[in-house]
Order: sequence, then structure tokens, then C-alpha cells
Amino acid sequence: MIRKAFNDPGLERHLSHCTHDGITWFTLAPLGGEIQVRGVLVHASRALNHMRANHGLGPVESAALGKGLLASALMAALLKDPGSILLRIDGSGPAEGLSAEAARLASGSIRLRGRLFVSPFPPQALGAASPEQMFGPGALTVTRMEGPGLPFVGSVPLRTGNLNKDLPYYFLESEQTRTAVDSGLYFLEDGRLYGAGALLLQALPGAEDSFVSAVEASLSALPPLGLWFSEGGTRESLIQEMFGRFGARRTSEAGIDFDCPCSAQRFLDHIAALDRATVSDILANGPWPLETTCHYCASTYRFDKEALEKRLGMAPKG
Repeated sequence: MIRKAFNDPGLERHLSHCTHDGITWFTLAPLGGEIQVRGVLVHASRALNHMRANHGLGPVESAALGKGLLASALMAALLKDPGSILLRIDGSGPAEGLSAEAARLASGSIRLRGRLFVSPFPPQALGAASPEQMFGPGALTVTRMEGPGLPFVGSVPLRTGNLNKDLPYYFLESEQTRTAVDSGLYFLEDGRLYGAGALLLQALPGAEDSFVSAVEASLSALPPLGLWFSEGGTRESLIQEMFGRFGARRTSEAGIDFDCPCSAQRFLDHIAALDRATVSDILANGPWPLETTCHYCASTYRFDKEALEKRLGMAPKG
């Protein structure tokens, strides 16, 4: 991936004073009792600013794709083994939809990448009063790839377009799991993205309804996550402040970043795998330099004719 610069010294200074991006896994349990709820808390202010810079997104587009990536990160954090989550919104509204991918690496860290189906958004999407109007009727589809088996694909109707509401519905319908989700991005009045975070709580099998209900009720006091992290809040302090009375215990931590495995070499390999007629047409007609762009991170790779001929073994013989 080609990482694009923020070109905003003020934003860089702000992010340097925030706590580092990362993920914290934790559990909740009654005093002296068994674990009843598992939780994941994500801070991704810098990661989503990299997303915004690479894709060149405005605030509305950043909020839409950012929430998709945060949702995919929460789900990838639930994977037991290295794998990935691909979350898609396919809507009939003016914003059309998005694709957000979170890969859980062997180290436990999460790598994010994604794209909007239309960018920039048309005026009808920018002026929409709600995510429901923005995306319209459609579907929320999750593809889970983990281990050597076949991918698991689950899909539910898009109810509101707000993933804080639609993702718990997906978990309940597809996995029969009681789940609460919250995510938020905080923007300054000038449109700069200053904070981003997300939280997931999930009841474990056999959890006591009274305990889970008490935890859910406590979420009414949850601060806006984007604002919390923009003001220097930490993951540890939020967990203790919100869930300390529920026996909160941190179990693990890892990093998170917006990154993509694409490269110039990968694009060359894709071109080389095309049929001979297509490759010959490219070499004959160009245009040069040949440009290829990754949909998921907006990195553009340029190749001149001589380099491409050499890689394809089709350089003219002298």
C-alpha cells in the first residue's frame, strides 16, 4: 500500500497527543462468579485518518466507511484464529453501499481496508437525514473466513443503515447471540476527524439474564466514543469507569491499522495472469504509463511499457 500523507500539521499534533490506536479484549463477571460477557474496545483515530487520507473522503463519506471498518474490526476481534471479516452493505439508496474488511493477523492485530461503492457521495446522500435514507432498503452481509474451512456467509435485511443497530440484529438472527454495539467518530466543525472508537459486548452461553440486562442498562451512560478518544481518553480508563462494577478484567491487547497487502508486484502478477490477447492489446495500445488503482486503499501503481514488457517476458527482441 502507498500511504498518503495527512498534509495537516494540526491533525498530526493532535493525534500525537492521543493514546495509541489499539484493541482491548475484556470480560465481565459477577463477583466470584463465572464470566458472563465478553467485550472488545477499539480505538482507531489514526487508522481512520489514514483511511480518509488515502481515499480522499469528505466528512460524511468518512463517517460511513469509518463505521463500516469499525464494525468489521469488532467482528474480526471475535475470531479465534487468524482470518478475516468482510462486511458489506448493499443498498438501493443514493450512497449504494460499502465493503469493509478486517483481517486478524497471527500477531492478533487487526488490519483494516475498505471502499465505498460510490465516492464522493451524490447530493442526495450528503443531504440524507439518516443512514436509512442514505443507504435505502438492502442487505447487510458478513463473510467470515477463518481456518482451512469454507467461508461462512450470513445476510440479513438492512433495517436502519446504522450499524450500531443493524449489527446486533445480525448477531441475533445469524448467530443467536445477544450483542450490543456502539461506535462513533468525532469531527471538528472544520471537518477534521479527531477521534474514533467502537465497543462490542456479547453475552456468553448460559449468561444470567439479570446480569446481562444490568450491563446493557449501563450503556446509557456511555460517552460518545469518538469524543472520548479525541480528548485523550484511554481504553483502560473507559473500561474501568463503565464496567468496573461488573468485574471487568482485561484479557488481551493488540494493534489496529488501516493497511492493505496490495503492491506494485501484485498488480504486475495480476496483469501477467490475463489472457495473452488482453496483454498484447495493453502493450500495443497503452495508455502509458499504465495506471492501476486498488479499490480498497486507493493506492495507484504506474508502469511504463518497458518495465511491463520485461515482467511479462514480451520485450521486443533486438
